[in-house]
Amino acid sequence: MPHGFFTIEEWKRPRGKGKGAWKPVLHVDSHHTLTDALKRLEQRGKAGLYRVLQTQRCIWAELKQGKLHLHGSHVGTPEGLARLTEIYEQEDGRRPVEKARQDRARAKSALKRALKTP
Repeated sequence: MPHGFFTIEEWKRPRGKGKGAWKPVLHVDSHHTLTDALKRLEQRGKAGLYRVLQTQRCIWAELKQGKLHLHGSHVGTPEGLARLTEIYEQEDGRRPVEKARQDRARAKSALKRALKTP
């Protein structure tokens, strides 16, 4: 079963000559099911038109030497998606591959040290 977080959006009617729009009203984290998300909507007790969006994967598309490279990652919460967006902006759209390798190596080393300590 695919995992991701759910965003439930409500259709908001246009005001005056404006346009209608979908507005987020609930977020349900990735450890919940679609059934759980619908129960949350039911508990809200508000009539309206809703849609459920499931965010599972984020794709970082990067152009290198004229070729598009796609890098996917799982996103389990709105906060995780926000963090990925921050990194994308900080790195000006370039994936910080070397920085990620160094971070993983440091984490792996720290874990080894922690496991050796009695």
